[in-house]
Amino acid sequence: MRGRVVKISALAAAGIAAASGSASAGQLGAAELKVLLAGKTISLSAPFGSLPIRYSPGGTMVAKSKAMGLFAGVSEDRGTWRIAGNRFCQRWTVWNGGKEQCFTVTRTGTTVRWVSNDGMTGTAYAMN
Repeated sequence: MRGRVVKISALAAAGIAAASGSASAGQLGAAELKVLLAGKTISLSAPFGSLPIRYSPGGTMVAKSKAMGLFAGVSEDRGTWRIAGNRFCQRWTVWNGGKEQCFTVTRTGTTVRWVSNDGMTGTAYAMN
């Protein structure tokens, strides 16, 4: 069902649990983050609204957001992403001033939450 937003737990919990070998709560590791992101469109729920980001397996990403357009002056941007230890990091060409931003991702039961290195927090969703 293209375009329908589904909580990550409903879409990827099995993959995350398989990568980690457990379904326990806590911070996701590198293998779990790769399963969660590579080849997926993830919608980050943030204070300024929803931001759907397409993460390619090769480490590039692309997103469109009217809210980011109002905030940053550009509604579409591209960038790169990588896994660094137990965090994933991304760098946009324009958004966030082109600075790298890294995220810690935790899971409690079926809820997946993120915290950025600059203190922003939110919930992540996978999009079909």
